[in-house]
Amino acid sequence: MLSGLDVDGMVSSLMSIERQPLATLQTKQKGFDAKLSAFGTLKSAVSTFQTAVKALGGDALRALTASSTKTDAVGVSVTKDGGASAGSYAIEVSKLAQSDKLVSAGVATGTTFSAAGSSMSISIGGKTTALSLTDTTLSGLSAAINRSNAGVTATILNDGTQDRLVITGNQTGTANGVTIAATGSLAAFDTTSGSVTRSQTAQNAEMTIDGIAVSKASNTVTDAIKGVTLNLTQTNVGSPATVALAKDTASISKAISGFVDAYNTLATAVTKQTGYNATTKTGGVLNGDAGARSILTNIRAELGKAVTDATGVKTLSDIGIAFQRDGTLKVEKQAKLDAAMASNFEGVAALFSSSSGVATRLTKVTEEMLGSKGVFKNRTDGLNASITSMEKSQERMELQLAQTEKRYRAQFTSLDTMMTNMQSMSSYMTTQLSALAANSGY
Repeated sequence: MLSGLDVDGMVSSLMSIERQPLATLQTKQKGFDAKLSAFGTLKSAVSTFQTAVKALGGDALRALTASSTKTDAVGVSVTKDGGASAGSYAIEVSKLAQSDKLVSAGVATGTTFSAAGSSMSISIGGKTTALSLTDTTLSGLSAAINRSNAGVTATILNDGTQDRLVITGNQTGTANGVTIAATGSLAAFDTTSGSVTRSQTAQNAEMTIDGIAVSKASNTVTDAIKGVTLNLTQTNVGSPATVALAKDTASISKAISGFVDAYNTLATAVTKQTGYNATTKTGGVLNGDAGARSILTNIRAELGKAVTDATGVKTLSDIGIAFQRDGTLKVEKQAKLDAAMASNFEGVAALFSSSSGVATRLTKVTEEMLGSKGVFKNRTDGLNASITSMEKSQERMELQLAQTEKRYRAQFTSLDTMMTNMQSMSSYMTTQLSALAANSGY
C-alpha cells in the first residue's frame, strides 16, 4: 500500500530544474559546433579561391596553344612552363628515326647448337653484353637474349619451312646500332662474318625546321624547339607542316573569369557567416568574429593595391574588372580585357604574376590563412578546445545529475514509505478507538 505521493512526478520536476545548467551548456556547445562548421565552409571557399588565384600566377598566363597543318606527319604539343614562345615554324621530315633489325638465316625447327666453344655478345652504343647460355636451342637463345637486358628484343619467326631469329634494337637512332659477335656453332649469328642480314638499319630522324637541318635519335623530339614536343609519324618531303604556337587567350579569359567567380563565392560565404540582418534582427553564425571578418578584409586589401612592376596596366580596373556595390567583383568590360590581352599581353600577365602581381600577393595571403599559423588553424583549434572542455563538463554534470536523481528518489521513496506507515498507524488507532468506544457504551 502506498501513500499516494507522486514520487516520479516530484523527482522529474526537480530534475528538470537541476538539468537547466546542462541544457545551457549543451546549447552553448551547439553554437560552437556551428562556428566550427562555418569556419570549415569558409576554409573550403578560401582553398577554392586560392586554386583560381594560382591559375593566374607564375607562367600560367603565358600558356600557348599548339597546332600543326599536317598532324598525320608532325604532331605537336607545348610543355607546361617549358619556356615556349609564340611563333610558327615550317617543318619538313625526310627520314623517321628507326632501330636496327637483324634477321638470321633459317634453321630447321628444333635445331640445337653446341655450347662447347660457343659464345655470343651484343654491342650497342659502346656497351657490350655477353650472353649466359644454358639452353642452346633457337628458343633458348632467344630467351637468353631477352634476359640479358642488352637493349634488344629477340623473337623467332617461322617462314613456313624454317625458323629465323629476329633481333630488334629497343632504341632508335644511329648511335643505337646493334652488332653481334658470335663464335663456335653460333658463328652464323655474327653480324660481321655470319649470315645475319639487316632488314632495317638504325637511323636518326632527319628534318628541316625553317630550312635548318635537324637530326634527332627519336621520333619524339623534345629539344629542337624550346618548350615544344614534336611527334614525327611520317615523312613529308615537299609538303612542309606549319607548326604554330599562339597565346591561349580563350583559356586566359576563362581563368580570369574563374578568379572573379571564386572571389565572389568567397565574399558571399564570408558575408553570410559574419553579417547581420537588420530586418530579421539575426546575425550570422560568425557575426562579430574578428578572425572571420579578417579573411575578406585582407583579400580585398590586396585586390585594391596597384601593381608596381607591370607595364601599361596597374590595377584590375585597367582590364575591366571592378568592385560592385554589394562587394563582389565583375568583369564589367570584356572588350577592355580582350583589348588589353591583344595589345599588351605581357602587361596583363605581369598584372597577375609579377613579383607584386595580384595573384602573387594573393597566393601568399591565402597560404598564410590556410597555414599552420593562420586564422583557420588558430580559430578551429580554439573552438575544438572549447568543445572538448564542454564535453568533459557535460560528462561530469551527467554523473552529478544521476547521483542527484538517485538521492531525490531515495528521499521521496523513504518519505512515501513513512507516510504509508503513518497512514496505517492512523487507521489502526481509529479502529481501536472506535472499538473501545463501542465496548464502553458510547
